[in-house]
Amino acid sequence: GVNQECLSLFLRHMILAYNKLSFSQVYKLYTALQQYFLNDEKKCGIDENDMELTNTEELDGKMEKEELDIPLREEEISCSGPLSQKQAEYFLSQQASLLKNDETKALTPVSLQKELNNLLKFNPDFAEAHYLSYLNSLRVHDVFSSTHSLLHYFDRLILTGAESKSNGDEGYGRSLRYAALNLAALHCRFGHYQQAELALQEAIRIAQESNDHVCLQHCLSWLHISEQKIFDSCVLLEHSVNKSLHFGLPYLASLGIQSLVQQRAFAGKAANKLMDALKDSDLLHWKHSLSELIDISIAQKTAIWRLYGRSTMALQQAQTLLSMNSLEAVNVGVQQNNTEAFAVVLCHLAELHAEQGYFAAASEILKHLKERFPPNSQHAQLWMLFDQKIQFERAMNDVIMNLHYMGLGCFYTSPTALCLSLISLFSLVPSHSLSLLAYANFSYLTSDLFFFHK
Repeated sequence: GVNQECLSLFLRHMILAYNKLSFSQVYKLYTALQQYFLNDEKKCGIDENDMELTNTEELDGKMEKEELDIPLREEEISCSGPLSQKQAEYFLSQQASLLKNDETKALTPVSLQKELNNLLKFNPDFAEAHYLSYLNSLRVHDVFSSTHSLLHYFDRLILTGAESKSNGDEGYGRSLRYAALNLAALHCRFGHYQQAELALQEAIRIAQESNDHVCLQHCLSWLHISEQKIFDSCVLLEHSVNKSLHFGLPYLASLGIQSLVQQRAFAGKAANKLMDALKDSDLLHWKHSLSELIDISIAQKTAIWRLYGRSTMALQQAQTLLSMNSLEAVNVGVQQNNTEAFAVVLCHLAELHAEQGYFAAASEILKHLKERFPPNSQHAQLWMLFDQKIQFERAMNDVIMNLHYMGLGCFYTSPTALCLSLISLFSLVPSHSLSLLAYANFSYLTSDLFFFHK
């Protein structure tokens, strides 16, 4: 009785799992069963004398020698056995979370792509694997591979019918408009704004036909990003924020407020008005537990206070973020994630120490940044930029001190006086070094504070 119930339950699970298989998965199952049957026939054909231990060892030795003589392809070496559906989903969700919150703990781009190719070899219609491949290609700034994986992801959603089952008749159109929207976001990320506008026009057209206001709001936000390089689009951004609040999209509304505050800061608006706007966005963050936007807001405040010359307030905001525990920690023992906001705050902290002359402390902070964000990671360019800027300012300070010791006190009066002083040193300094000093002075006078972009 009990054995029959277990057997019937097992068969029921097998039938349900078989019905969920795609055509390619059924073919893989058929090939594996056929190979298993042929191997079993070969074992049954061996004589009893050959089954003895000595003969078996000789046979194994011959087989190993023959197998070693045949060159193995790279695909056969790299690909292991197929994972179950739950194992594959857990692996994909884990790696996606690590790529978002702590890239250093995720697999390297080469290793991750190797595992994804292994998954797609046994299940080419696995849409989530294509999307993780898209995220992995973004890490190494591969435009072709990321576009290829993104299009494959939405193609698999349409072919498998996953969107249609969950969204009714709107599933097919929903995949198309969000595919165009994600393609536009991809082009914006790589600076291809003309291609992004074409993809946005397609997404807007399909969203208007389906009356999808959420998709239209995302299109409006990306339209602002693509057009802000051409003209001031503050009116477009304000309209996007109001509509996002109307349709209950706090994440999108908060990002719009952050971008609007950034533009107002560059325009020279009063700091108290900017902080009031950020306070309103912070209310949205804590109300909806948007931990990522909380970190971004604090990093934004750090940059604004530095832009307005308030180093003490900037230092306070930086310390606030560094001492705050993340609401979405990767592991139980991890208090903070290696996100872009933390990289920006640490870079500002290093430059604050360098401005006060503590170059040794700034070097220690940059060393910590290099360990936390390796050179090949997504946010490594931030500390590389600040490292070059700190080295340049330190070299400029050395030049100032040397000129001061040489009796050229007019260096502190005006840039013109500096140029005259450098001309007087023409006989002492090589021509290429003189050009470097003149360029350094121009860059020093016209340099802008690094601002946090999101």
